[in-house]
Amino acid sequence: MNRQLQVAAALIGLLVIVGAVVLLFRQGGSMAEPMLLKASTITVGLSTFDVIEEDPSILNGLGVRIEVIRFQVPPQSIDSILKGDTQLTVIPVELAGVTMLQGGDVYIVALDNTMNQAIIAPRDSDINSPRDLVGRRVAAVVGSGTYALFKSFMKELYGIRVDESGPSDVVVVNVRPGDVIDAIVRGDVDAGVIWDPVVSLAIAKYDMKVVASYEDLWREWGGPGKPPMLVWIARGEVVGDREVLEDVWEAHRRAAEKWNSDKEYTVDLLVRLYNLDPEVAELVWERNQMYTGLCITGELKQAMIKVWELAVKGGYLESMPPADRIVVCP
Repeated sequence: MNRQLQVAAALIGLLVIVGAVVLLFRQGGSMAEPMLLKASTITVGLSTFDVIEEDPSILNGLGVRIEVIRFQVPPQSIDSILKGDTQLTVIPVELAGVTMLQGGDVYIVALDNTMNQAIIAPRDSDINSPRDLVGRRVAAVVGSGTYALFKSFMKELYGIRVDESGPSDVVVVNVRPGDVIDAIVRGDVDAGVIWDPVVSLAIAKYDMKVVASYEDLWREWGGPGKPPMLVWIARGEVVGDREVLEDVWEAHRRAAEKWNSDKEYTVDLLVRLYNLDPEVAELVWERNQMYTGLCITGELKQAMIKVWELAVKGGYLESMPPADRIVVCP
């Protein structure tokens, strides 16, 4: 073989190797090092990050690796994403609105689950409707979006004023999330407003009833579709890189499908992560099916905006957050 043929053959071989490497990278092959994204949640926060934390292999083949970090309270999680220490977090949609109004470069990119909050009371109580709360003592976490939505629902649907510091048709007792059940059991209050897993714990272990779920109240109010609750938010650098964003969407979809389809796996996960009894964990799973869509639809975006409207009326949001920070399907 003359020298020209040797050079041509070498060039062809090099092109074949380069082409194979490029194809391997595009297909998410092992030669490409996945980008590390840090994601925050809280110690008592149910979400699809639970699945990713427990089973990182669910992200195999993707161009991202997600490390889950747990904080004690939501403000710590929000502070971490605003500072850029984390790139993802999961929080209620109304709290996402607060974060956006603080000026952070953050966006809602995925929906985890719908509202799991409820008004609860002893099973033998004569409180059978939200209207029966007039003049009653109700335990609530006053600083939460859940309380703000409760105020709005009561005013919008029944004309009932709820105010922790002014004229009120309901006696509001401010408690910590973990103290709602105890306050009801002791008789300090007549009912409570809280979210899962406390709702499931109250039903399964303390023989309490759901007076009204937030999904019931949402439908009565005329909200579109199902009411969104927990959402993934991401920093601008994640949203600005389409390949990374699509991998984040796929990571969420896989984790949500795993949560929904494998009851035994998810119940065991909830028992281990949150120290729940199996019957409580099973009820949590039944009450919390995750959204498995790849991205946020236009209808879901409108539902999130409606939640913000309720949060504004309840005094939780000072103004409407920027709706263009909700990233919808392309």
